[in-house]
Amino acid sequence: RPPSEAAGDLAALAELDEATLLGGLRERFLRQQVYTDVGDILVAMNPFQPLPLYGREVSEQYQHHETGTLPPHIFAVASRAYHAMLGRRGGGPQSQCIVI
Repeated sequence: RPPSEAAGDLAALAELDEATLLGGLRERFLRQQVYTDVGDILVAMNPFQPLPLYGREVSEQYQHHETGTLPPHIFAVASRAYHAMLGRRGGGPQSQCIVI
């Protein structure tokens, strides 16, 4: 299977240019995987349809997960920022900023 098919984090690909990035995003979108990591950046695409992405069950999965163990998601970004703000990621509390 193509490398981008498996990549929840496109930054892990050997080559990342505009064509690879857009192709990876397209593949994930077609599989209804609307969130994709590119390093520390989360790319979110509008699925133009309701998807079961935001229920309580999904939220609870991302509250205490290890990075990379679950698919990319906005809840993962929130969890990382929250735990870093509280100093639970080591190194003491750190200010956080999320750009949407």
